Amino acid sequence: MPGKILSVREALSNPLRRRIVLTLMDNPGMSVRQLARVLGVGAGTLSGHLLILQRLGLIHEERNGRKVLLYLNEDYLLGKRGP
Repeated sequence: MPGKILSVREALSNPLRRRIVLTLMDNPGMSVRQLARVLGVGAGTLSGHLLILQRLGLIHEERNGRKVLLYLNEDYLLGKRGP
């Protein structure tokens, strides 16, 4: 799954990835553990989907000590993608 490069459309055609994006829109800065719990999936399942969204630039992570916090990439969502 994470090895294949998908388009944004293909990535968001997956229901879980859409739920990840929608959840982070409403709850920016969630930890991976919190997001997994809210979505009712295991961390292993979630990590593959997060990797796809990160590679496409839809989300990014910030470290806060040992926690990894997840955010939507607002520039991408607003159409301000880089070159």
